[in-house]
Amino acid sequence: MSEEQDQIFFRNFAMVVVGIAGMMVLFYVAASLSGATGDYGDKDREKRVAKITKPVGTVVADGEEIVEATAETVATETIEVAATDTAEASGDIGETTYKGICASCHGMPAMAAMFPQTGDADAWSPRIAKGIETLYKHAIEGYVGEMGMMPAKGGNPALSDNEVKAAVDYIVSAVQ
Repeated sequence: MSEEQDQIFFRNFAMVVVGIAGMMVLFYVAASLSGATGDYGDKDREKRVAKITKPVGTVVADGEEIVEATAETVATETIEVAATDTAEASGDIGETTYKGICASCHGMPAMAAMFPQTGDADAWSPRIAKGIETLYKHAIEGYVGEMGMMPAKGGNPALSDNEVKAAVDYIVSAVQ
């Protein structure tokens, strides 16, 4: 009886394999006859993707005007951003960076056990005593200390060193 079952199994298995191979050949022939190419016959794909994925709005700060981005304005803004990065960090940049990144850890009282809170002179005094350059270094490069881990640039590698320094200055000024 075992030999008979083996024959049935192999016959059924062979039929399944032949059926799958036949379907593959059928699909290949159907695709070839349909005229589909490697790019699916869509010569305007890039234009359609650009149209579908274009931004639906613009974010501007209160009081700013909306400016359409052109190649010239993007190049000008890039130069202005580079100039801002090399310029001295201002209080506005520090406050903006602090509120956008740093406040999620250093501005939440519920996180006080893990991170020194802004305005807590007792927690910041020993850190400030090490020097502002040390604070800058730890904020830019990251630091693991007694209260936990400070990720490099607050976990946002897109921040410039000057933005991080301005945020440190903002936090230190809240204690002094």
